[in-house]
Amino acid sequence: MRVTKSTHISTWIVLSAGVLLCACLPVWAQASAPSAAAYAEEVQAGLSGIVPLLPEYVMRAEEVAEQMVAGGTLWLAGDKGFVLEGLNRAGGLMASKRLKSADELKSGDVMLYGLVQAATAEDVEFLRAAVDVGVLCLAVGPVAPEVADVRYLRVPVAPADDPERIPAVSPVQAAVLWTFSAELVSALTRLGKMPPMYQSVMVEGGRERNAEHLKLTWEPGVPEAIGPILLGRTYLASVGNFYRRLRATQMRKFSQAGALAAKAMSVGHEAWYASLGHLPPELPGQVGDPGVLNTLEIRKPDTLGEFVKAGDVILYVGYYEPYGPWVEQAHAVGAKIVTVVSGTPEVRAEDMGADININGCWPYGDATISVPGQNLRVLPPSGVIQSAVYWMLVAEVAWRVK
Repeated sequence: MRVTKSTHISTWIVLSAGVLLCACLPVWAQASAPSAAAYAEEVQAGLSGIVPLLPEYVMRAEEVAEQMVAGGTLWLAGDKGFVLEGLNRAGGLMASKRLKSADELKSGDVMLYGLVQAATAEDVEFLRAAVDVGVLCLAVGPVAPEVADVRYLRVPVAPADDPERIPAVSPVQAAVLWTFSAELVSALTRLGKMPPMYQSVMVEGGRERNAEHLKLTWEPGVPEAIGPILLGRTYLASVGNFYRRLRATQMRKFSQAGALAAKAMSVGHEAWYASLGHLPPELPGQVGDPGVLNTLEIRKPDTLGEFVKAGDVILYVGYYEPYGPWVEQAHAVGAKIVTVVSGTPEVRAEDMGADININGCWPYGDATISVPGQNLRVLPPSGVIQSAVYWMLVAEVAWRVK
């Protein structure tokens, strides 16, 4: 496919209806101490708000693609949750590297820098130093940093800077990251390159496949060229629909989970949060977190009895099923447990044996779209939904105990 100037212009026509619809959405609105339903509405509006930003993402993706083809490394830096969301992810780019030190940067590299609020003095200093080295820097956040020559990918929600507002930035920022990744893959195909992508290690054969493709800089052969907007818009439509399904089918269970935790807390017991994932463990303590849940910083439930007591409630956010016998161990110590997972081909999310089983509504394999000419689905929705789910649980509990 040959991409011309008229191709880019036509994308504006395709997006015009979406722009008009999104202009009316209350991206910034949030009531004091919202319920899960009110918070979910804000996230959904933020996802829709990405649509009119796609042409800007395309331009930035084309810049990054040129740098990568010329030999530049793609670095992830800034907010830790942002970095971990983009690193070693099912459906994500194998080329992405975690920046551990500014000394790793060289001229011609690319750095995606995650921000959940306005840039601090430390952020600004780091970005300026990277630009001075010759790095193409893209800040990804709700507020543009005031640093010359730093490109900006806007996250269309309020920043996490208000202690009275449960933040919506992380789930929408995750969606921005993967939407931009969709446009980056597309831009690379237009330059004759297909980057290696991860498959979920939870899927049979995933680890073995990944090990082979990690040896590659580019996939062999010349890929089919993908025009702008197509993959980004497809990803947004998919993740938006998964989240709508969650809202349409699971909200009663969120209410029940909030009531269960609030009731336990009202008689002196504790409500706990446990998670498995890239982004979800980094969310507690973000500005706006009311602190109603204690965090279990353990991946497996072997030592659960050292923290959780009889009468406590655990709110567990995982992937396809709990990672280990979380349900059994919780019940063994006399606690109740709520699970949010998406299920496996063998066991539905609704059949995990928890006191309340919530279906996270993302697909098994954790990838949403097919790349033309490639035998692989890419771009994960789970981090978007998992992070929203954490805040929905927090919002529901906080609303009940306020």
